[in-house]
Amino acid sequence: GTDRYRGEASFNFNDDSLNARNPFSTSPKRPPIQTRQYGANFGGPISKRKASFFVDFDKRDIDDETLIVAKVLDANNNIVDFIQTAPIPSRRTSFSPRVDYHLNPNHTLIGRYSYTKNTRVAGTGGFSLPSRAYDTDNTEHDIQLTETAIINKAIVNETRFQFDHSTSGQDADNSIPTLEVQEAFIGGGAQVGQSNTTTNNWELTNNTSFAVRTHSIKVGARLRSVHVDQFSPQNFGGTYTFFGGGFGPALDANNDPIIGAALVPISSIERFRRTEVLLDKGLTGPQTRLLGGGAAQFRLSSGDPETKVSQWDLGGFAQDDWKVRPNFTLSLGLRYENQNNIDSNLNVAPRVGFAWSPGGQQSKTVIRGGYGIFYERVNENLTLQATRLNGVNQQQFTVLNPDFFPVIPSPETLVQFSVPGSVYQLSDNLQAPYTLQSVISVERQLPRNFTIATSYINVRTLHVLRTRPLNAPLPGTFIPGVPGSGIRPLNCADFIPPSINPSPTCNIYEYESSGRYNQSQFIVNLNSRLH
Repeated sequence: GTDRYRGEASFNFNDDSLNARNPFSTSPKRPPIQTRQYGANFGGPISKRKASFFVDFDKRDIDDETLIVAKVLDANNNIVDFIQTAPIPSRRTSFSPRVDYHLNPNHTLIGRYSYTKNTRVAGTGGFSLPSRAYDTDNTEHDIQLTETAIINKAIVNETRFQFDHSTSGQDADNSIPTLEVQEAFIGGGAQVGQSNTTTNNWELTNNTSFAVRTHSIKVGARLRSVHVDQFSPQNFGGTYTFFGGGFGPALDANNDPIIGAALVPISSIERFRRTEVLLDKGLTGPQTRLLGGGAAQFRLSSGDPETKVSQWDLGGFAQDDWKVRPNFTLSLGLRYENQNNIDSNLNVAPRVGFAWSPGGQQSKTVIRGGYGIFYERVNENLTLQATRLNGVNQQQFTVLNPDFFPVIPSPETLVQFSVPGSVYQLSDNLQAPYTLQSVISVERQLPRNFTIATSYINVRTLHVLRTRPLNAPLPGTFIPGVPGSGIRPLNCADFIPPSINPSPTCNIYEYESSGRYNQSQFIVNLNSRLH
């Protein structure tokens, strides 16, 4: 630490009067925009030459506007341009104190705490109308402890512990459905609803470094755990989608078909307009569709909005940088990875590398090479998704060409005429993806302060995660344009209760580790120092 008190403070300010108007906005006035940033830090001794502290504070207030450029219907159901700005304020506050404490001449303890809070308005801008705006809130607490021990002149041990608690929430109105009119506007409610996520992460790491003659050795281990509790009523209010394309009869000023007139192309906003005016005239859904109206599809989710997942992983390693000769260094390493929620236990990853200067330490050429295996962690989000959409906890209904607009049917009604439901699951033999990487490079100093480096890198990744549709119709049995047609290999009653999905067909998606990725690179880099 330090034996002197030090600190600083800062303030930054920006305003719409200092900026140009958005060129896409038709308003002659600039929308109100203002940015304010406050910052300060202060540190110094707690006990002379034994303990010190440091505190950092930062706050950012941004009052910004987003531009909405869309096509909508006015009060008389006429298609009009909608160009408007909407406020999207955001706030960020962070506070981070730190304490360094010398327990004794050979042991040092460092403690850190970090608090961050972000709030902002999201969901609007572009085609999205102001009705879809919603508030977001993210808060994070992070605690870190680091203990460093100098066991003797050649051995240093470091132990680190970290705990992170974060919460995020979204406050939106999904009591009304979303209206998604392609290439025109997105209105109605924001289907994120009243959602929130709580995540707890902790990590414990221990590393030991020591030197033995010409060997520099490091060994260590890490244990991590994560627990996620998520409440997500995503699309519980429903979404109507209107597509453009196709033809329909021409309509007169009273929105009645013109007898004998040629068919006219129907855009998405025109299809939505016809749906509104023809339903107001008392036509039924099928009659509206015959005259060029009607939604293309309706989607709705229902069930239990809460999902939980817990996962842990561990890893251990040993590495040795061996200076075989003054101009030749050999690096050897071995790492082991494992985690629950997957069927993969023999995740041993060796690595080897070298650096060689032919001609001695004064050589102008350096040759480096290496090969290693690197495992990736299977993220807990896959388990979260598979748990949520396992066919029982939550259901996703999709109705093509719905004729009940603007009514929101109950889930019990939707199961009668919706397309097959979907189930997501993890493969029983899911394995961690791993990459085999090899590299060889040559660096050469050239005259006049030029340096050239050439590298060849080969990357091959196995067990790449991908999604496979297990219950797709067998080849040659699907009839285009007929949803649910085709012979499927699996019986959906084994995955989704008939009370939820009475159809004998359904979509079953499995996360599996059967993909491959190959890449080869050749890189040439030329550098020059002017003097």
